[in-house]
Parts: sequence; C-alpha cells; structure tokens
Amino acid sequence: MTGGSMADGGAGWRGWAERYCGKAAIMAVFLLCALPGTILTALLTPPGQSPDEVTHYARALGLLHGVILGVRHEDTDPLTGRPEWQTGLKVDTGDFRLAFGAVTQVDQRPVETFDDWNTIERSPQDPDLLYVGLPNTATYFPAAYVPGALGAAMAKYIFNETPLHVFITARIFMAVAFMAVGLGTLYVAAYGEALLVSVLLLPMTVFLAGTLNQDGLLIAMTCLAASCLTRAARGWRIAGLVVFALVLGAKPPYILLLGVFALPLFAPGFWRRLTDMALALLPVLGWIGLISLLVVVPYGKAQYFPGPLYAGNHAVLMDHANAGAQLHILMERPRRFLALPYYSLMRDSYSNFITMIGVLGPLQIVMPHGYYAIWGVCLALTLLGLLVTRRPYDVPPGMALVNFIAVGAAVGVTLWGLYIIFYLDWTNVGLPDIDGIQGRYLLIFLPFALFAIPHLQSFPGLRHVRFALPPLLLALPSLGMAVFDIGYIPLKLVLNYYLH
Repeated sequence: MTGGSMADGGAGWRGWAERYCGKAAIMAVFLLCALPGTILTALLTPPGQSPDEVTHYARALGLLHGVILGVRHEDTDPLTGRPEWQTGLKVDTGDFRLAFGAVTQVDQRPVETFDDWNTIERSPQDPDLLYVGLPNTATYFPAAYVPGALGAAMAKYIFNETPLHVFITARIFMAVAFMAVGLGTLYVAAYGEALLVSVLLLPMTVFLAGTLNQDGLLIAMTCLAASCLTRAARGWRIAGLVVFALVLGAKPPYILLLGVFALPLFAPGFWRRLTDMALALLPVLGWIGLISLLVVVPYGKAQYFPGPLYAGNHAVLMDHANAGAQLHILMERPRRFLALPYYSLMRDSYSNFITMIGVLGPLQIVMPHGYYAIWGVCLALTLLGLLVTRRPYDVPPGMALVNFIAVGAAVGVTLWGLYIIFYLDWTNVGLPDIDGIQGRYLLIFLPFALFAIPHLQSFPGLRHVRFALPPLLLALPSLGMAVFDIGYIPLKLVLNYYLH
C-alpha cells in the first residue's frame, strides 16, 4: 500500500512536471518575453543606435537589388590622396541615409529630440543608387539579412512607405524571424531547453534581435543548430550542419565548432559523421575563398602612429589595419601568439562579461553592476543545471570526458583564433594588446555547452543516478530575469533616448 502510494506520488509528480514545466511551458514563456522585448526594441531604438546597424542595414538593402557579394574597386583616399581599395555595394540613397538617424548629444548621451524625430520622419525617398563602402559586412554571407530585406521590400514596394517606416518594418521582420527560430529551437531540442532559452533571452540577444544587426538572429540560428544535434539522429544532425554552415558564412572564425557535429569520436558511425561535417564545410570554405579573392580589403581607420611593438619608423602615419605588419610582430617573438591574447582577455574580462549579458545602444547604455551579477548567476545555474538535465540516451564516462575535452578545446582554440584575427585585421599596427573583441561574440559558444557538460550519471560511480529536473524549473532564474526585462529594457531605452 505504501509502495503503491509512493509510486503513484512519483508518477503524479512526473505527470505534473511534464504538463506544466516541460517544453510547451518554456516555449510559451519564451514567446511572452521575446515578443514585447524585441518589438519594443525595434520601435523605441532610434535608427543607427545599435552596433554597426548602418552597415548591416546597407547589406540588407543590397539584397533588394540582388547583391549577394560586395564589389571591390580602387578609389582615392580623401585624406592622403593615395589610391586605396574599397569594398561595398549600391543601395537606395534615401533608405540608406535614414539609417544614420538624427540624435542630439545631451549629457554625453544621444537623445532623440522632437526636432530629430521630425527630421527622420520627413526623410524623403531617393531612388538614386549610392555606392556604400562596407569593409566588414560586405564579407558576410547574407542569409541573416533576408528577413530585414523582406520587410524593407514589403514596406517600400507594396505599401510605398517613407524611409523611416521601411527601416522599422525591416527591424520588425528581423524580430519576428528571431522569435520563429527561437521557438523552433525549443521545439526541436531533445534536452537543454533551459540553457538555450537563457541564451535566447539574454538582454544582449533580445536587443540585437530587435535591430538590424544580424548577430541576434545568428545567435538564435546557432541555438537551433545545437538543438538539432541533441536529437542524435543523422537527419537532424544534417539539418543542424546546414544551419550552422549559414552562421559560419557570416562568422568564419568559428569554423572549428563545426567539429562538434562529429562527436562522439569513438562511437560507431564516426566516419559517416565526419563525412557529413566535411560536406557542410565545403561551401563555407568556398565562400571564404570567394570573399578573400573578390571582397576583402584592409580595414580603413583614422590616421594613427604605429604602436611600440612596430619595428619600423614610428613617425609614419598609418590609416589602415595591416595584417602583414602585425604578423611580422607576432613572428618576431612567437610567445606573443599566446601572450597578447591572454593579456587582452584578462584586461577586458569584465567589459566582455557585461557586453555579453547586455550593454544596449551602440554599447553605451550600461546597466547597474548588480544586474550583471544576477544575470551571471542565472547563466551559471543554467550551466550547472545540465548536470541534472534528462538526456534521451546514456553517455558512458569515457565518452563524456572525451566530449568535454573536445568541445572545450574547440571553444578555447576558436577564442584564441578570434583574438589573433582581430590583432591582424583590426588592431592598430604595433599595439601591445588586442582591440575589437566584444562580449556578444562569446554567445555563440554557449549552446555548445550542451555537448560538454554531461548528466551526473556519466560520472564514475554515479551510473545509477536518474534524478532530473524539467526544463522550466531549471530555467526559472533566467526566466525570472527575462520577465523583469520586459519592462526594464524598454525603460532603459526611453530614459536614455527620450527623457532629457
């Protein structure tokens, strides 16, 4: 009698958990938080007040004219009069100029005054094509710009709207695409929904998703690729490979993470998994080769004098990044390959942390320190929650250890590679540290923790542990913060841009 009651109680708990704390519940809470967060961001954030939004919008506008690949041509540097290479594309002048917006600096912050609003609202259409230099976004595969381009096309060609409404409609389409991919991620995932929804609902992710910066959608696509891989079936793995290959078209430095799709290394079917991964890698390598030959140019900068590590004439003004000179500096003392990334990582650890959680606007709207601490704890709890996340299959201790090492190595080497690339292609020549890394670049790593952190039963001596918590309970701290952010993020945008 007692045993039967206990069994009935256990079954009742499991039934209640599956009904109210499972996949459907977490999808509903995601939609509740993402819908107002992204849409209000799209409506409240003035044009151009998102990282690199002007150049991202230009890339989307280029799709309206069928421009898949940027065009490289030789021009004259207006400051030096010397010839230089530029890369970019042609866009409608009126739509592009609107992306700069109009703000007034008040107390060292951009404010949208009534006059500024009238200026952008009355901005006229101008169908003349304008060549726009895009040294960074011209190299990105344009898959993530398709929703914004569709929104702009609908507002522009079907409803004949003003440039402002074309811009806002493009943002809303990006937000809707993000929510659709996010819901698909949570629906497909066989496990790990708590971590995935936490990444999707981080303030940084939600803010970017409501703008024309492609990173919000790319983070969601990475989560979708990881969720496909949790299914542990070849069809779903191939679907994940396709999605992540589209991400890599815009983010080639993360290419080593593609190796996660070949795990586990010592299980049957490895060579088939490796073949699938290699086939997905081919178009990525093809795109990298194409842009290297036809699109990539040195990044132009304001004139500067080279830094202390430069061995040449320090009195010579430079106005571009110079990968050759930077590589020579690294090769001169090979220890710099490790020392410079390490020093820069330590120096920027806090700024990378807060820009991963969420610094809004063009990285100007900073939250209180306690806010970042709470979100950091929420993420840490979600990662620890993977230890008690139910898995659809058993992972032996040896395989779990190999997966942990493999994923950790892929993430570590990729992070090191990011720093080296930013030193070669972005940092001013001769500086003793690395510039340009931002916390949002780290968000792509988080979904792959699903394959590095095993359930407790994968640890030696804990093979019989069956304890697991439903996704909603594991995500409760993050979801609580996400519910708070429904009002907090719009409030921060209003306080920064409209109250003066």
